[in-house]
Amino acid sequence: MSKKLLIVDDNKGNSDLYKMRFEYDKWEVKVAYSAEQAIEIFEDHNYLPDAILLDLMLPKMQGDELLKIIRKDQRTKDIVVVVLTALQLNPADEEKISGDADDYILKIDILPEQLVNRVDELVEKKAE
Repeated sequence: MSKKLLIVDDNKGNSDLYKMRFEYDKWEVKVAYSAEQAIEIFEDHNYLPDAILLDLMLPKMQGDELLKIIRKDQRTKDIVVVVLTALQLNPADEEKISGDADDYILKIDILPEQLVNRVDELVEKKAE
């Protein structure tokens, strides 16, 4: 059975790149271009992924707000969440997500194949 991933990123280029790389490694991938779309996928489509790649800078609701919602919901609270962002966070912003995210990665610091390996590692660790 393949693992499931939800990518939440408003940048179509990033989303397409990550989607293609994870699908190459046999992941089932869905993409949401906003936090609201991600919530709709959880609720309306009853899709519960093994992992979520979450961009922080999203239109309307920001990624850190979605992260809090994910962690408060009984159905989604144990999903591996990897925060991906284009900008270095200041200490206050890092602290906001550090307790809820399983990992925090700068987009420029990781190649797509390294990202797949990292997410695989986190999902396997959580399953133990």
